[in-house]
Amino acid sequence: MLAPGLDYWGCARGLVSRLAPQTRIVAGVVLFSACLTAPVRTTPGASFISIVALSWVIACGMPGRATKSMIFLGLAMFLPYFVLAPLLVGGRAAMGNPSAWARAFSAPWDVFLHGLAGMFVATATAATLGASDLRKGLVSLPLPRVVASILIQIIHQASELQFETRRLAAALAVRGTTGGGRTALRVLTSLPRVWLPRIIGRADRVAAAMELRGYAESDLRIFGRTDIGAADVVSILAVLGALALAAALRCGWIA
Repeated sequence: MLAPGLDYWGCARGLVSRLAPQTRIVAGVVLFSACLTAPVRTTPGASFISIVALSWVIACGMPGRATKSMIFLGLAMFLPYFVLAPLLVGGRAAMGNPSAWARAFSAPWDVFLHGLAGMFVATATAATLGASDLRKGLVSLPLPRVVASILIQIIHQASELQFETRRLAAALAVRGTTGGGRTALRVLTSLPRVWLPRIIGRADRVAAAMELRGYAESDLRIFGRTDIGAADVVSILAVLGALALAAALRCGWIA
């Protein structure tokens, strides 16, 4: 949960922001795959995942406010898995066996480290991409036009949904409807009749504006694309090397 006043997309200003948008997207996807590929039940694997995620966050230059929000969100999402560890011990007879507890905690630890690292890599990548950079990056990649258009619209409409929800919540707070009791119940039951029409109306206005500007009939590439340079090539080779190292750790070729 990010702070309401934080413009998250495009808020990072690190070294990665100087790369071409398509390079940022590809690098983020490759590093995300590397973090999921490396094993977490070995010391080299866990260290590799932690170093990759931390290095990418620093290289992207995520603001401290966004980083703290992601830490709290990640802990809230993945720490509860450790509560399930006693159910995986294997019965009352194994309760006093340290190896049984180690095996029981290995599965939650796997979910925790993989999930937290993947979340940080994905969010740090998104933080380097503004709306324009995202569009340029997607149209520069060898993706079908319909896939690029759908991805752009999903992210755009998600931001519109968040903005409209905040406006509605602020309006309810000003009118004193955040209290408990019957008032809160009436607000809850009336939300579908108020919130959904506002969202649908905003989506219709955006669609009409895009149609008037010829968005539906035009190739997205005419709106601009960015060519890659030497730094982009070096970056892609580096992240591919990280993915190869993760695969080697997974296969046990590196102890």
